[in-house]
Amino acid sequence: MNRLIKNKVDITVLVTSFSQREITIETANYYSEICSEVVLVDEEQPHLSVADISAMKNRGITYIPYNSNGYDGSIYEKRKIAASQSNNKYVVHSNHDERYTYYGLVACVAELENDKNLTFCAGQAIAVRRSESKIHFTRSYKNLSGYLNINKVEQRLYYHANKYAPLAHYAVWRKKSYINVTKEALKTHDLMPSPSMLNDAIFELAADLAGNSKAVPELYLIRNRINVPMATLGALELTEKGDHVFIDFEKKLNVLLKALDNVQMTNIMNGLRKNLPFIRSDRFISKSIILIKRKLRIFIRKKVNTDIDTFLNDNKIKFDKHDISNVLKSMSL
Repeated sequence: MNRLIKNKVDITVLVTSFSQREITIETANYYSEICSEVVLVDEEQPHLSVADISAMKNRGITYIPYNSNGYDGSIYEKRKIAASQSNNKYVVHSNHDERYTYYGLVACVAELENDKNLTFCAGQAIAVRRSESKIHFTRSYKNLSGYLNINKVEQRLYYHANKYAPLAHYAVWRKKSYINVTKEALKTHDLMPSPSMLNDAIFELAADLAGNSKAVPELYLIRNRINVPMATLGALELTEKGDHVFIDFEKKLNVLLKALDNVQMTNIMNGLRKNLPFIRSDRFISKSIILIKRKLRIFIRKKVNTDIDTFLNDNKIKFDKHDISNVLKSMSL
């Protein structure tokens, strides 16, 4: 165990992947140092050998080979399988190349322990990047700042859509609720299967049906924006844009929310369109405006944030220096 970590967090980290196994195993090993249990569901072929699986088990990592057989819902099926193997009451899903901080996880578990009406909890997120030879940091998911979604179910849906961030995707969950929401997202997908950049939003809004949520002020997630994105995701990002994406999504959302009589769908869809402008329209003028805005942001950026302490203080994010150092050392940067 890392000498800076006194007690492992009583949580199961669910790591899922379909490529970049070396990076995936680095991620699983990192979590095995700070959390009591790690479950890795691995789709990459060939699967690990018996000897490698045994070595992982000795580190507290349960390895589960998976074959999607072309199933479009495999992303959530892998998460459901991983969660069902958990021996803890709290679970969190991790992308194969990203990191939760130790103290961020501790803070979220504490919130869930102290507030039984809270279903899932996350924290603040940043991204690590490289420009030329320098490592620098940017803010991710600014809507997580001050996020507090405690209300009746319809109001939770409106709040999340209008202050949209993938909170549920990255959150610490009560295990039973996580499994139920994952099943609900899978069921909706199976009824209306279609690849879309908004598929994750189905899970996010299904999460709001399950209960209350919040984001703590601690640094919780460090995203890896240096690692080259997986090719299939890049292809999807290039092709699935335009108003038709929202039209298809609304049909799925009607299936998900069919039990609610008074939900105002327009409120939800307007919030998502406002917060997801990069897929809002495939019309030339709209795409040009978005591109110009991006170029302007790059041009007028006064400084690159290479000092993480200053950057986090400027963004009013709580952090522990040793915790951050441990995270960054564990990443292939």
